[in-house]
Amino acid sequence: MSNAAIDAAPEPRTRRRRRTREDVVERIRAAARELFAERGYAFATTKEIARLADVSETLLFRYYGDKATLFDEVVTAPFNRLMEDFVALHPDPRDPNRDADARRFVRAVYTLFEQNQEMFRALLFQMPADGRAQPALPFGGLDNFFEKSTTYAAQDGATRADTAIAVRLGFGMIASAVLFQPMLFPPHTDREALIAALEQMIADMMWRGRSD
Repeated sequence: MSNAAIDAAPEPRTRRRRRTREDVVERIRAAARELFAERGYAFATTKEIARLADVSETLLFRYYGDKATLFDEVVTAPFNRLMEDFVALHPDPRDPNRDADARRFVRAVYTLFEQNQEMFRALLFQMPADGRAQPALPFGGLDNFFEKSTTYAAQDGATRADTAIAVRLGFGMIASAVLFQPMLFPPHTDREALIAALEQMIADMMWRGRSD
């Protein structure tokens, strides 16, 4: 073969490494978080999420079924997993050694909001003034988190106000501390001091009066 023919021959294609299921799932989740943060739930399409993840829309549907299920996986499922892990570690809410891990749970929820604050802010702006989620914004997945948290907290023998309300208020305090931080706190507020204050306030609200 002449040198000219060799020069003209096409270069062999680089074969793309076969992706594992975990690779594909994480790419889809990351793309969904990015587009939900950029466009909100209503305007982020599965077609665009698939394109950003570099997968086919068919594959996205194979793993998640629809956009609402994908939303639940990246927005509400992490909170449910945190609660499940906590209950698995402390099945008895009256365990006197539970408090330190309960404080770590508060920190974990804070960190989850912190790591995804752009997405949560974008979603928050889609909430109407009356506070009800639009039909196209399926926050119902958080009901499971609140129900499990309430059921768990109600078993510890504490005497307090409505437990279900206390659980949601505690969650709201954490969310507000992250999402409204520029409005609520001066610049350079110490992160550790803020989390410590949340831990103490939520502990006082949730567990004061507990019968050990």
